[in-house]
Amino acid sequence: MDMDEQLHQLAWQLRHNGHGWSEIAAELGCAETVARAMADRYLTDTEARAQKDQFSLFDL
Repeated sequence: MDMDEQLHQLAWQLRHNGHGWSEIAAELGCAETVARAMADRYLTDTEARAQKDQFSLFDL
């Protein structure tokens, strides 16, 4: 996992743990909109990887 992915994961994890966007932004040293974008990107990337790795039960 590269540094960007780690920051995106941290943004998502902090939000998941109930922290506000202003707290997350302060922790990451960025604007709130950037912190939100990082968390959204982590979620999108994670879902895309899971979808790619998922196999169909009926195609076996």
